[in-house]
Amino acid sequence: MAVHDKLNKLIEKYGSDNEESLVEHLKGKFSKEYKLAVQDLKNDGSDDPDMEMTAGRIADHIGSNEDKFISECEKILSNS
Repeated sequence: MAVHDKLNKLIEKYGSDNEESLVEHLKGKFSKEYKLAVQDLKNDGSDDPDMEMTAGRIADHIGSNEDKFISECEKILSNS
């Protein structure tokens, strides 16, 4: 299963009320991937990439860290 499918299942299970906290947490844990996602948003014409950031955009760059990424997402989402 793709990382986005796993992320969507977690959001379905726990809800997305905590997405802002999730993005902040992921920004610290996966800073390289976060910076790549910010660059994507800028390339897409975003004026404020930080405000438009989602966990899914970070997941676009997660590569081989998929299991750790999903684990971190579940940890944050399940605490909401």
